[in-house]
Amino acid sequence: MLLQLSIRNLALIDSMTIDFAPGMNVMTGETGAGKSIVVDAVNLVLGERADRELIASGQTKARVEAVFDIADNEKVRDVLESMELMGDEDTASISRELTSAGKNICRINGTIVPLQTLRQVSAQLLDIHGQHEHQLLLDSRNHIGYLDEYAADEIRPLLERNEQLYAAWRAVGQKLSRLRKSVAEREQRIDMLRFQLEELRSARLVADEEEELERQKVFYRNAGKITAAFDEARALLTDGVEGASSAVELLRDGVNALSPVASLDPQYEAVYARLDSLCYEVEDAAKDVCDLREDMDYDEQEAERVESRLDLLRRLNRKYGATTRDMIRYRDRIAAELGELEDSDEAMERLEKEFRQSARALEAASIELTHARESAARRFEKSMEEQLRDLGMKNARLSMAFAPLGAGEKLSDRFSAQGVDRMEMMFCANLGQSLKPLARVASGGELSRIMLALKNLSAQKPGIPRSMVFDEIDTGISGRMAQVVSEKMSQIGDHHQVICVTHLPQIAAMADEQFLVRKYDEDGVTRTEVTRLDRPQRAQEIARMVGGAACESESSIRHAFTMLDDADARKRALRAAYHA
Repeated sequence: MLLQLSIRNLALIDSMTIDFAPGMNVMTGETGAGKSIVVDAVNLVLGERADRELIASGQTKARVEAVFDIADNEKVRDVLESMELMGDEDTASISRELTSAGKNICRINGTIVPLQTLRQVSAQLLDIHGQHEHQLLLDSRNHIGYLDEYAADEIRPLLERNEQLYAAWRAVGQKLSRLRKSVAEREQRIDMLRFQLEELRSARLVADEEEELERQKVFYRNAGKITAAFDEARALLTDGVEGASSAVELLRDGVNALSPVASLDPQYEAVYARLDSLCYEVEDAAKDVCDLREDMDYDEQEAERVESRLDLLRRLNRKYGATTRDMIRYRDRIAAELGELEDSDEAMERLEKEFRQSARALEAASIELTHARESAARRFEKSMEEQLRDLGMKNARLSMAFAPLGAGEKLSDRFSAQGVDRMEMMFCANLGQSLKPLARVASGGELSRIMLALKNLSAQKPGIPRSMVFDEIDTGISGRMAQVVSEKMSQIGDHHQVICVTHLPQIAAMADEQFLVRKYDEDGVTRTEVTRLDRPQRAQEIARMVGGAACESESSIRHAFTMLDDADARKRALRAAYHA
């Protein structure tokens, strides 16, 4: 669960740390107080899009850090260990820093990670549900996802297999499409490839040969200078000039001159030894000079060949690749393509057979996936209706309608990575009415309860993040329905940590912990703070939520305490019934 959320320089918040508790945490406050800022902070931890406008005025960066208890979350621990990001055994810290320069710095347990890694880990820890999900619910294209999530254990393996077969089917189809180009296009391509291949093969390319050619070019272009230098060096070192002694002879004479006295003093001996060693080194070097000079042979024809070869390679470089290795790779690639094109009739027949086989396999997998979804849909409908009854919609009916094939439509026309199914959630809230598309008949309050029912089903499944954030999911409900929704959220809080932003006093009263988000002015600047409320403070805040900011009478406070007492009694009864 989420233990702590720290926020720095985000919108109206300078510095704030919120310590959350297990169970149901509720955040309340007047409209515009800044509750959305806390939700924005949670979204940043989840890796959602970051807007630089969130950085507090006058600041260059903002930072959010969330600390989670992962003691019993083996899945997250395994992920962190595999990424070598494990910190303290029982907690995980996820932080994100935004800068005015547009940079995102993400850290997990202090280690900088890519944004995608932050998303991968935080998605296993936290789940957020807000008003925007109502819009997702109104789009029938999203309905199949709710069913797949509900029956993930049986559907996910089938869906993964369908995705693999669809990818294979598409790949074969794309190859086949390329081969089905007109004969003229294919022949033009064959002619071009043959010309290129012949040009590259006749060049007899050798990997990295340009390096040796460049070395030879340097020699031939500077041959006169090089041979003159070596001739002079050889003369001075070994032959002598105009009857004078060579450098080697003079150095040896110097060594011999010191030989009689070298043993008389350690210093003499050291100098003698150094000169003697140097004499041998100079003799070796002089021999190398002579050998190199003997090996020098200026061949005008070879010099022309090197220049001509380099010119050829440069010309081919411009057409086929920057280096001989690149050109060799290109040569091999077009050779393979040419072979395919020249053998296109056989390849076409082979690919057409492979395409038919892959289509049959994909169709079988799609049908199996459809059957699994149809079976799961009946259970899903029953579970959702039970949830909606708990939420006060005793006559509600819900059905997942699978769209049949249209006139002239084939199953293959619907092939996709997600299968061939098109479905829409059909809904009816009252007796005597027919099922109709959800988007056409559900009110705002009904959508809120349907969404809460979906989330409660998700919360009952293993592997769902233990912390669930509800951002004003109570939109459109009030009165008795607000009480029913509060009880359902409290039930979720029994086995998940719930963090709920709400305007409803019924939901606030059912909380295990309540936080007040308040906006205030200080030194000419508006700021936001979050305070954990004790029981008397909760009563005062609930009284405000019931009767408005000016409602601080003794009777309103007494009524708020009564709401808290009733809520405690309901929570005890719900928990007793759950464990019975």
